[in-house]
Amino acid sequence: MTKLLFDALTPKQARIAAVLHLEGAKRGVEIVITCREYMHVGDMLRLYGVPHRCIGKYGVSLYEKLVFGLERQRALADIGAGVDAMLGFPSPDAARVIFGLGKPLIILNDTPHAAHVNRLVIPLSEVLISPAAVPEEAWRGYCPKKIVFFNGVFEYMWVSRFVPNAEAVRRLGLSPGTYVVFRPEEAHAAYYKWSYAEVRMKLIKELKEMGYVVVNVPRYPDQVIEGVVNITEAVDHLQLAYFSAGVITGGASMATEAALLGVPALSYFPESYYVDKYLVEMGAPLYRCKELDSCLKAVRAMLQTGKTAPPKLEDPTQLILKVAEEVLSA
Repeated sequence: MTKLLFDALTPKQARIAAVLHLEGAKRGVEIVITCREYMHVGDMLRLYGVPHRCIGKYGVSLYEKLVFGLERQRALADIGAGVDAMLGFPSPDAARVIFGLGKPLIILNDTPHAAHVNRLVIPLSEVLISPAAVPEEAWRGYCPKKIVFFNGVFEYMWVSRFVPNAEAVRRLGLSPGTYVVFRPEEAHAAYYKWSYAEVRMKLIKELKEMGYVVVNVPRYPDQVIEGVVNITEAVDHLQLAYFSAGVITGGASMATEAALLGVPALSYFPESYYVDKYLVEMGAPLYRCKELDSCLKAVRAMLQTGKTAPPKLEDPTQLILKVAEEVLSA
């Protein structure tokens, strides 16, 4: 059986790894999943019931990122020795190990703005798999050997398999339609150079004044907020989003997931995502803002929109597995 290492570093990557693990087994491909201590990642893998091993932890400072990464690489080397290749989003730790072992890398990516990890990983890869919404020139600076595009987004891999269950949110003490999901910005990421704490808190204040329960899903312990519902343990974010009045995030993934479900969503990430324009063109109820005033207006507009019919896109799951098999058979 073909074995591929997927080092899942975020909840989004954990979902991708889980879907590939379940679908890969049908093709004789085993996805060996690793992760690190980071909020909701291990929880998400447990939610899917897929085998995985969490190694090391997330570093906040540059020194911690370096040292913790070196420690992870040593542990990942033993796992990497038993696989045929790496498949996944850019993980400098896994990439260094697999490249050092002389094995190929198949990289998935939709964030050309994440320059730090892209510069370290994409040049080592045999192929990069990307949404067609991201133009080829956005990747050229990272010198990929080959790019394979698909007409969709990675989030569709699990959103298209979603089955609603209102009991999942009622168990949290929430009533469908009465709350807004809030996901703070990726404040400690190496590429994140902005300060949006004030915008975050004023948006939360606005939501509470509008009469909504705010359900906060923090990325880090310092993003837990008093006076709201804080979700710090395992929940299915899709269930949370589906039964909400809307989703607001300082990143992209949870907004994309919600919009793919037809739930109005807003991202206040200060740079543009290529996939955003594509999703809006496909009919997804996705909003963007950058400054406080525009964000407050966008919040009111999105909550007046209500649910819409979800868009239909290409599910890249089988394409990803097929490309990986082709790389190994070349």
